[in-house]
Amino acid sequence: MNWSLLNIATNFNNLRYSIGIAMMFNGFPLIFFIRDTLGIGPASSVFTAIFFALALCLMVPMHLFKRLYKPNVILFNLGLGFLLLTLYYFFFINKQGKSVADIGNYVFIFGFLILLMHVPNDVKDTLIMILFLMSLFTNITLVYSILNDPNWTPGMRAAVSFANEGAQPGGNPHITARNGIICMLSGMVMLGRTPGIFTKLFLFFSVLFSLGVIVIALAKSSYLAVGIMILAYFILQFKISNVFSAIGSAFKMKNMAFIVLIILGIRYFLIRYGNVLDMLLGYWDAFENRILDVIFTSTGVRITETADTDASAMGRVGGFGEFTETLFSWDVFLGRGYKSDYLDIPLLESWVSHGVFGFVFFAGFNFFLFVYAVREVRRYTNPLTTFLAYFFFSLMVLLFTGGRPYDIAFWFPYLVMIRFLGIKYLDNIPRRSATTQLTTVTS
Repeated sequence: MNWSLLNIATNFNNLRYSIGIAMMFNGFPLIFFIRDTLGIGPASSVFTAIFFALALCLMVPMHLFKRLYKPNVILFNLGLGFLLLTLYYFFFINKQGKSVADIGNYVFIFGFLILLMHVPNDVKDTLIMILFLMSLFTNITLVYSILNDPNWTPGMRAAVSFANEGAQPGGNPHITARNGIICMLSGMVMLGRTPGIFTKLFLFFSVLFSLGVIVIALAKSSYLAVGIMILAYFILQFKISNVFSAIGSAFKMKNMAFIVLIILGIRYFLIRYGNVLDMLLGYWDAFENRILDVIFTSTGVRITETADTDASAMGRVGGFGEFTETLFSWDVFLGRGYKSDYLDIPLLESWVSHGVFGFVFFAGFNFFLFVYAVREVRRYTNPLTTFLAYFFFSLMVLLFTGGRPYDIAFWFPYLVMIRFLGIKYLDNIPRRSATTQLTTVTS
């Protein structure tokens, strides 16, 4: 973590690019805080549109359409193919109507994609810092929001309550947990390559804080996402030799001081806020009960006497039934049309709504994302791409448990992955002469 990158005088363009990308990548928690907690702006999608428009304005370069940077070509072709296919269905095979919100989503998706092609490669170090700092700030605003929410009590799912009429009561805890994952991941990937002991302590306790936010959000998909990311680390990167090298390095004076400060910090926290630990353990018990409910709903096996039907899991069971009906009908080829059925399983909905071609594009895109994520975790190119690789593993859970295949909650991160994941960076390529660097498209 290089604090000098926050110097506006020397790093202005990279900072504004990074802030704009971070606002698109993870803007919803900040939107909810400003709009619903602080009461600034209209409590509607208009404020969201203004927020994203501001983010895109921050990304506009001085060399617009004059200098482009090469994305991951395979991901670009598959992702763009799916988006164009769904856009065709939106205009011509659509029984649900053409809402302003859907049009706005496509405008922001394609606008974000175009501007990402103009963002230079050396933004990567600034971007990972901004993603971390913005998500950490949003975690703090979450604590402020729930402490000032008269309807929230310990034990409830943590989220910013929506202010607009008829909104989902209690806010959206999945957005809260996702922000916690982003903060935890970005802090972890920077922690290993940060030299200063106080910066390391700051990152370490920010990671712990983020883990606490994930726990109190009580989102099953995020718990599973954390488990998948840990499993990916042990399968793809962990080596037994790392244990011995870590033990050896722990006895170095600097590292011993770091460990002592961590122990003292945790001890002080437990003494001062012991009830917080009890609350987190209570959330974990609630999570176990929810998992047992899902098992009972999906399989009919009642492991405990208290297990009950889980409404969200029951909805996905019904969605799978819609998929099997489509599979054995003529709709298997072209699908039923744009947003014809809400399955809550994006991978299957891509087939039900858009036929075999929609599934091939969407599933193929995610398959290659998985391949590039595995490759990146194994080799660790830089903190940003490592963060994106692990974050994709967390998104894999949602492909089977929630959302729609064209949600901007998917596609804003997907577009950043298209631009940065699995390509060669300038700092990894030998410097060429000035005449060979002046090209329209750089890799």
